Amino acid sequence: MLRNSEPERIAALHQLGILNTNTSEYFDAVTRLVAEMFGMSGAYISLIDSDRQWIKSTVGFCPPPSANQRDQTFCDHTIRQGRVLMIEDTLLDPRFANNPLVTGPTGVRFYAGAPLVTPEGYAIGALCVIDTKPRALSEADRDRMTGMAALVMSHIMLGRAVGHVDSVSGMPNKYQMADDLDALGKRHAGQQRVLVAIDMPDSARAFEIVRVLGVAVYDQLIRAVGDRLKLLFENRAHLYHLTDARFAILSNDEDTQGFIDYLQGLEAQLQAPLLNLNIPLNLPSFGGIVAFELCPTAAKDAPRKAAAAVNQALIKQQRWSVYNNAEDERQQRAFRLLNDVQAGIEADQFQLVYQPKHDLANGACLSAEALLRWNHDELGPISPAEFIPLVEKTALIGPLTHWVIRTAIKQVSEWHADGHRVKVAINLSAYNFEEPDIVQRLSDVCREFNVDPRYVEIECTEGIWMEGSGILKTLHDIRALGMSLALDDFGTGYSNFAYLQKVPATVVKVDQSLIRNVHANPRDQRIVRSLISLARELDYQVVAEGVETEQSLGLIREWGCHIAQGYHFAKPLAAPAFLQHVVLYSGSNAAVGA
Repeated sequence: MLRNSEPERIAALHQLGILNTNTSEYFDAVTRLVAEMFGMSGAYISLIDSDRQWIKSTVGFCPPPSANQRDQTFCDHTIRQGRVLMIEDTLLDPRFANNPLVTGPTGVRFYAGAPLVTPEGYAIGALCVIDTKPRALSEADRDRMTGMAALVMSHIMLGRAVGHVDSVSGMPNKYQMADDLDALGKRHAGQQRVLVAIDMPDSARAFEIVRVLGVAVYDQLIRAVGDRLKLLFENRAHLYHLTDARFAILSNDEDTQGFIDYLQGLEAQLQAPLLNLNIPLNLPSFGGIVAFELCPTAAKDAPRKAAAAVNQALIKQQRWSVYNNAEDERQQRAFRLLNDVQAGIEADQFQLVYQPKHDLANGACLSAEALLRWNHDELGPISPAEFIPLVEKTALIGPLTHWVIRTAIKQVSEWHADGHRVKVAINLSAYNFEEPDIVQRLSDVCREFNVDPRYVEIECTEGIWMEGSGILKTLHDIRALGMSLALDDFGTGYSNFAYLQKVPATVVKVDQSLIRNVHANPRDQRIVRSLISLARELDYQVVAEGVETEQSLGLIREWGCHIAQGYHFAKPLAAPAFLQHVVLYSGSNAAVGA
């Protein structure tokens, strides 16, 4: 039974999420079949919105875009009638005799349309055939038209059911966008388009809204965002709701620069508060823009590039970020490196080198800092400055650090077996101290390789993260094993001397950025001298890293520094070369270079 409430009909149409989508091969196959079945000059599928007609698929000649005002369309009468409408000769029908579609260049003389009716009874559009001469359809033909319209409606409903429409906003989702890009790539290969990914709000703001106002209010807000974007881009672009608060905008035509200019001129509209349950909310939005060529790979490449661009906008906290190939390549490289870490561990691509540490009292080298290196099998040597910050942000830091612990302690065991009582410092990240079994694993590895824990030093970068009760317990448990604990990069980071009373550290390492030019920079001299003095008063052993000149070495020794490391002594060395260095700087040779 046909339902006649116009507001509910419009709502039902919008809820299907198909207005802002391109045609599909299925729709095109139906229009071709219908035109051939009835021998017509043209066939099309239309959807009737509040004030206009949307053409979703055509074959042969059809109403031009300029003739899509709802009150001038044949289909508006079809959906009001709710059954097949047939106009055998438009010139003889007073409703259409003066219609521009009839009197103008198209010269439509025959029309038949079967309504597209939802399961709830709302006629949202029509499956139509037209011709340039008077025609007639038999009762059986009209039944076939009705059946074909039902198939079209079933396909629309199936698309919604299988996940082509977002359940919150009722907008086409990422799967529909992929289908549309694929169809456009085949139909308009070589043409230019613009794809925009926009976060509105950004994830941090979204979390805050959900926490304060609740999920139901947040969902209403997302629908309001979708409605605003529809108004801003009506007739300019297709819109999609990709994930949570991320939307996509796909331009309609090849005027890419004009579209980008329009986007970048929307500052006021995007900043305007949204009223949600009478609460005005300002939503920060960040967008990524990519201009691209329609082609068979566009459905895969364009969304990825748009996502890369919006991520850059978020990082830089700017409204728009245009896709940058160099930045994208860096992101792809970072992703590849993270993907290759586990395989790199298994394929022995990682190795440790050892930075000698010299006792400034006698010049001897009896300790080292273990430093990680990666020789990728395809990309070659990867700088630790590149891969370590990436790995530290993921759970991969767990297995990689475990490899470092085992490798370093095994090496200590081998040196000890050869009669060289070397101590090695191992760097751990904040994540490692949150692993519930880190202390047990350190103990187990020392036991496995028969190494006294006092020959292992754990280095960590100072920071507020240390003040958590669980972290502090882990630090104390590591000290209880007999291992020393060093605070790395001291003097440049958190540097809260109050928490030094809580952290059971035994060593502070003055950062190399302060040491490198200390011989020539009076300000650095004052800072380093003060840090060394304070650390000594608090009974810490003081290590200076980044010592590169004889002058710097002389100053820090004069100020009371205990241990130094840096290129003045040696670059990080492979295990055999480090052992030769230990031998060179032992006994009578210990004072050389000191």
